[in-house]
Amino acid sequence: MPCYRVAMRLASARVVKGSIVTRARFPEGTRLTLVPHDDGPPVGLDPDEEAGVLKGIAEIAAGRGIPVSTVRRKLRGRP
Repeated sequence: MPCYRVAMRLASARVVKGSIVTRARFPEGTRLTLVPHDDGPPVGLDPDEEAGVLKGIAEIAAGRGIPVSTVRRKLRGRP
């Protein structure tokens, strides 16, 4: 499995009137990845769905995943 060595910072924020508000400070132009907290119920999978997810995780760990570029191309409807 690849190991990515990337400096990461964690910051909390809230959405206020449609804008993301945080006390954290980042340099101008910093790209951020936002992961919303989800207080909803957990996703329920039946045994077949769970087996499919676990099989996919094992295939990726074994290096048999599909490159992101291929997935994006397929999602955009290109051959």
